[in-house]
Amino acid sequence: MNRQRPHPCIEVSLDSILHNVSEIRRAAGQGKGIMAVVKDLAYGCGSVVVSRALASCGVEWLAVATAAEARALRDGGITLPVLVLGACDADELAWAGSHNVSVSLNDVADLAHMTRAGAPVRLHVNVDTGMTRLGLLPSELGAVVSTLRKNPALVCEGAYTHLACADVPGTATVDNQTKKFKSALDLLLQGGISPRLIHYANSAAIMRHPLSPECTLVRPGITLYGCKPDPLQDFPLALRPAVTLKAPVAKVKKVPAGTAVSYGARYIASAETHIATIPLGYGIGLPRKLTGAGSVLIRGRRYAIAGTVTMDYIMADVGPETDVSVGDEAVAIGYQGGECISPDEIAAKCGTIAYEILCGLSTRLDRYFMLKGEVVGRQEGLYF
Repeated sequence: MNRQRPHPCIEVSLDSILHNVSEIRRAAGQGKGIMAVVKDLAYGCGSVVVSRALASCGVEWLAVATAAEARALRDGGITLPVLVLGACDADELAWAGSHNVSVSLNDVADLAHMTRAGAPVRLHVNVDTGMTRLGLLPSELGAVVSTLRKNPALVCEGAYTHLACADVPGTATVDNQTKKFKSALDLLLQGGISPRLIHYANSAAIMRHPLSPECTLVRPGITLYGCKPDPLQDFPLALRPAVTLKAPVAKVKKVPAGTAVSYGARYIASAETHIATIPLGYGIGLPRKLTGAGSVLIRGRRYAIAGTVTMDYIMADVGPETDVSVGDEAVAIGYQGGECISPDEIAAKCGTIAYEILCGLSTRLDRYFMLKGEVVGRQEGLYF
């Protein structure tokens, strides 16, 4: 077993991410580019190395939540075009204009900041067609068109919307939203604004809904990392989870029947057994809700988490006769041998979605990036 890493860590399989990109391309069809969503550290995976891998397989665009995330990509040597989905202040707008970074027009008030940026601003108009989060209402587009026509430094290169219920089986909301979006595009065109980049298809839409002819880019997020929009539903793509959370077994002790394990004595050994202690807990992102529900992989076998998940440790009941020993690799999320505990499985047990599981993985964990079985990058954990 792997004894080379003495501390908890995350492994990110770039092979899985590249496989998932090929599945997304197949589902999107010819003529559709990919704007890969790498916000929030690429859903906890590590945005710079993941973006480098995405660039290597021909992904055309990247999307992030903030200008700070875009800056981190540029500082890391990533040259792909980047779209910032959230708000930018005046300094961020000026920086974006000189670094091939595009910004989102989310509110009419943004136009005032953009016109004062002192540099050309490439923007994507975000149209709120039913998400009711960010974005312009269709009724506000007239004022936008007027301002854009008066300010040639504001270059409208794209338009997009976000689908709220694309993962809901049989939903009519996707058709309703795409019709509203098409009407908004017509308003822009009638006003002389012709965005060349049109995108609205998130992961669920790519897998379940036909794409309109005007769509030039798809905008996958969670599927890149091998997870489903909803862990309780079936989706057609053959995705491979990209993340493994692992740690070495720290202690193994033999205990008699009746021994209580962890806080609250929620687990009582029914017979003489061995308890393995593993340095993984909710402090690094393994949900406390796995208490009484979760499991770990050791030596390719599943063992139940025994008792309450603590901040820095979990315990596992590895049985009365065991070959588990200190230093053995324990996997709480990911692959070991022929077994896998996917983020979707964890999410389903915790009543949430894989997005939350991945984004909750601590930045203090070292991340190792794997390609063809070799470590091709390492991001050290942050302690501050």
